[in-house]
Amino acid sequence: MGKYKIKYHYQTGDSFHTEELEEVLEYDWNDLEIAKESLKRIKEHYEWYSYKTNYYGRADEVSKPEWHNVDSSNVSDEHYLMNIRMDNGKELQFWPPWCGYFETLYGAEIVIDGDSDMSFEI
Repeated sequence: MGKYKIKYHYQTGDSFHTEELEEVLEYDWNDLEIAKESLKRIKEHYEWYSYKTNYYGRADEVSKPEWHNVDSSNVSDEHYLMNIRMDNGKELQFWPPWCGYFETLYGAEIVIDGDSDMSFEI
Protein backbone atom coordinates (compact mmCIF):
# COMPACT_ATOMS: atom_id res chain seq x y z
CA MET A 1 0.00 0.00 0.00
CA GLY A 2 1.22 3.47 -0.81
CA LYS A 3 1.55 6.40 1.53
CA TYR A 4 -1.02 9.14 1.95
CA LYS A 5 -0.15 12.54 0.52
CA ILE A 6 -2.00 15.85 0.26
CA LYS A 7 -2.66 17.33 -3.16
CA TYR A 8 -3.64 20.99 -3.28
CA HIS A 9 -5.07 23.24 -5.98
CA TYR A 10 -4.23 26.93 -5.92
CA GLN A 11 -3.68 30.05 -7.96
CA THR A 12 -0.31 31.79 -8.10
CA GLY A 13 1.32 34.44 -10.24
CA ASP A 14 2.67 37.94 -10.18
CA SER A 15 1.58 41.44 -11.27
CA PHE A 16 1.42 40.37 -14.91
CA HIS A 17 -0.11 36.89 -14.99
CA THR A 18 -1.76 34.16 -12.94
CA GLU A 19 -1.87 30.41 -13.26
CA GLU A 20 -3.69 27.57 -11.56
CA LEU A 21 -1.60 24.70 -10.26
CA GLU A 22 -2.14 21.31 -8.66
CA GLU A 23 0.76 20.13 -6.57
CA VAL A 24 1.45 17.57 -3.87
CA LEU A 25 3.02 18.37 -0.50
CA GLU A 26 6.44 16.80 -0.13
CA TYR A 27 5.34 15.14 3.14
CA ASP A 28 3.54 11.81 3.47
CA TRP A 29 1.78 9.72 6.10
CA ASN A 30 1.18 6.03 6.75
CA ASP A 31 -1.64 6.83 9.17
CA LEU A 32 -4.79 7.99 7.36
CA GLU A 33 -6.20 9.66 10.50
CA ILE A 34 -3.11 11.84 10.88
CA ALA A 35 -3.28 12.72 7.16
CA LYS A 36 -6.93 13.75 7.68
CA GLU A 37 -5.93 15.89 10.66
CA SER A 38 -3.30 17.59 8.48
CA LEU A 39 -5.88 18.24 5.77
CA LYS A 40 -8.20 19.79 8.36
CA ARG A 41 -5.32 21.92 9.68
CA ILE A 42 -4.64 23.23 6.17
CA LYS A 43 -8.26 24.39 5.89
CA GLU A 44 -8.31 25.95 9.37
CA HIS A 45 -4.98 27.65 8.83
CA TYR A 46 -5.98 29.07 5.45
CA GLU A 47 -9.23 30.48 6.87
CA TRP A 48 -7.26 32.18 9.66
CA TYR A 49 -4.54 33.32 7.25
CA SER A 50 -7.19 34.80 4.92
CA TYR A 51 -8.72 36.69 7.83
CA LYS A 52 -5.32 37.97 9.02
CA THR A 53 -4.30 39.16 5.55
CA ASN A 54 -7.85 40.33 4.74
CA TYR A 55 -7.60 39.11 1.15
CA TYR A 56 -11.34 38.57 0.98
CA GLY A 57 -12.45 41.48 3.12
CA ARG A 58 -13.85 39.11 5.74
CA ALA A 59 -15.92 40.88 8.35
CA ASP A 60 -16.28 37.85 10.65
CA GLU A 61 -13.33 37.24 12.94
CA VAL A 62 -11.52 33.93 12.60
CA SER A 63 -9.61 32.77 15.66
CA LYS A 64 -6.12 31.41 15.58
CA PRO A 65 -6.37 27.58 15.48
CA GLU A 66 -5.69 25.95 18.87
CA TRP A 67 -3.01 23.71 17.38
CA HIS A 68 -1.18 26.66 15.76
CA ASN A 69 2.01 26.97 17.75
CA VAL A 70 4.78 27.97 15.37
CA ASP A 71 8.26 29.08 16.29
CA SER A 72 8.47 32.50 14.69
CA SER A 73 10.89 35.22 15.68
CA ASN A 74 8.60 37.71 13.95
CA VAL A 75 5.12 37.34 15.45
CA SER A 76 3.64 39.57 12.73
CA ASP A 77 4.49 36.81 10.20
CA GLU A 78 3.25 33.86 12.24
CA HIS A 79 0.06 33.56 10.16
CA TYR A 80 2.19 32.70 7.10
CA LEU A 81 3.58 29.63 8.87
CA MET A 82 1.73 26.48 9.80
CA ASN A 83 2.49 23.17 11.43
CA ILE A 84 1.24 19.69 10.68
CA ARG A 85 1.62 16.51 12.68
CA MET A 86 3.66 13.69 11.24
CA ASP A 87 3.27 9.93 11.84
CA ASN A 88 5.92 10.03 14.58
CA GLY A 89 3.85 12.61 16.52
CA LYS A 90 6.25 15.48 15.87
CA GLU A 91 5.03 18.81 14.53
CA LEU A 92 6.52 19.98 11.25
CA GLN A 93 6.55 23.74 10.61
CA PHE A 94 6.55 25.12 7.06
CA TRP A 95 5.50 28.08 4.93
CA PRO A 96 2.68 26.81 2.68
CA PRO A 97 3.15 27.69 -1.00
CA TRP A 98 -0.49 28.83 -1.21
CA CYS A 99 0.15 31.66 1.30
CA GLY A 100 1.36 34.80 -0.42
CA TYR A 101 0.18 38.03 -1.97
CA PHE A 102 -0.68 36.48 -5.35
CA GLU A 103 -1.79 33.06 -4.04
CA THR A 104 -5.28 31.70 -3.43
CA LEU A 105 -5.96 28.20 -2.14
CA TYR A 106 -8.92 26.50 -3.86
CA GLY A 107 -8.84 23.19 -2.06
CA ALA A 108 -6.91 20.09 -1.07
CA GLU A 109 -7.43 16.34 -0.89
CA ILE A 110 -5.73 13.22 0.38
CA VAL A 111 -4.32 10.99 -2.34
CA ILE A 112 -2.47 7.70 -2.26
CA ASP A 113 1.10 7.73 -3.50
CA GLY A 114 2.30 4.48 -4.99
CA ASP A 115 0.58 1.17 -5.61
CA SER A 116 -2.83 0.57 -4.12
CA ASP A 117 -5.99 -1.27 -5.01
CA MET A 118 -7.85 2.07 -5.30
CA SER A 119 -6.04 3.51 -8.32
CA PHE A 120 -3.68 2.69 -11.15
CA GLU A 121 -1.73 4.36 -13.94
CA ILE A 122 -0.81 2.95 -17.35
